[in-house]
Amino acid sequence: MLGGIFGNKGQKIKGNLVLMRKNVLDINSITNPANVVDTVFDIFGSAIDTVTAFAASISVQLISSTKTDALGKGKVGSATKLRGQISLPTLGASEEAYDVSFDWDADFEIPGAFYIKNFMQNEFYLKSFTLEDIPNYGTIHFICNSWVYNSKKYKSDRIFFANNTYLPSETPAPLLKYREAELKNVRGDGTGKREEWERIYDYDVYNDLGNPDKAAALARPVLGGSTLPYPRRGRTGRAKTKKDPNSEKPDDFVYLPRDEAFGHLKSSDFLAYALKSVSQDVLPVLTDAFDGSLLSLEFDNFAEVHKLYDGGVTLPTGFLSKYAPIPIVKEIFRSDGEQFLKYPPPKVMQVDKSAWMTDEEFARETIAGVNPNVIKILKEFPPRSTLDTQAYGDHTSIITKEHLEPKLGGLTVEQ
Repeated sequence: MLGGIFGNKGQKIKGNLVLMRKNVLDINSITNPANVVDTVFDIFGSAIDTVTAFAASISVQLISSTKTDALGKGKVGSATKLRGQISLPTLGASEEAYDVSFDWDADFEIPGAFYIKNFMQNEFYLKSFTLEDIPNYGTIHFICNSWVYNSKKYKSDRIFFANNTYLPSETPAPLLKYREAELKNVRGDGTGKREEWERIYDYDVYNDLGNPDKAAALARPVLGGSTLPYPRRGRTGRAKTKKDPNSEKPDDFVYLPRDEAFGHLKSSDFLAYALKSVSQDVLPVLTDAFDGSLLSLEFDNFAEVHKLYDGGVTLPTGFLSKYAPIPIVKEIFRSDGEQFLKYPPPKVMQVDKSAWMTDEEFARETIAGVNPNVIKILKEFPPRSTLDTQAYGDHTSIITKEHLEPKLGGLTVEQ
């Protein structure tokens, strides 16, 4: 309660806090093998958080926007724990709302911000916080949309401000120092190694494109920072390479402020299709459930390829029922019903199933592919390969001028 500041115990401020709990199948844990152990601890932590009261593991402190303390900062109330889960008509999928109340005192007046602390093992996604029936004011909304990790992860408490827009000169004086401190936190000080839970928007030149410690041929120059600051990337603070003090050691972990990562629904779709993509690793286990011809290591005809996009593979009823509590399996069924291994059709196949076989589409995919830099200018014709003819046979090009020049708009091959 805010009893340390509020004197009148008869009146209450009621509020509700809307959040989404962390999914144990977090996208970072699934896609990064180094996080598998962390995922196990996350699941264990979720069990602990369920055993202990979830609401009692989160505390809130209101901050006044009109009354200051001895240091000129807005007064801070005592920490208040959430009380219990409530139902709101505006709740979306996977969202939960919790009740919280504070003792009211006129000396505190109007809240303009609040601290929140998470004492659980896992982070949660804080959607919003609403205070109701504030005397002589009404309702205050806090639009948060941010991940909140265990309080020990942060150097300073997480703070959120009311959904009011101010010019800098019009910001309430009791909130100015809180605003300045928050801005300093998200800017960072240019030091330290970035961690998953941080919210620092600090930037650096591209100095991690190569790996000179592994091989001299893998060394790459630094991009940016010479005459112009661009291009630039999010600063990570990793250690420098031994052979090039201007370059950082490469790493599989790419730092991105947590709130900028995939949203809940996007992560769900991404995981669903990612698991489908690696389904070939579990096909031997499913031999008894699927048509054996579809479990071979190659397709017999294009009809089998098309089946993955047209209808998928029909599972026996209840085949995966014991896995239903797993969120990602629910997501697969949400998209496909009882169809498994059904992939979203590529754009090029949505109009014409044979469009991908044309020369024009092959050229387009080559140029727009994952590595178009392998395309090189043709310096001689017909092209000659440097491969060993004894090992690879005759590789003389069978393409002639007559094949090319009708497509060159009047130009000759030499031109």
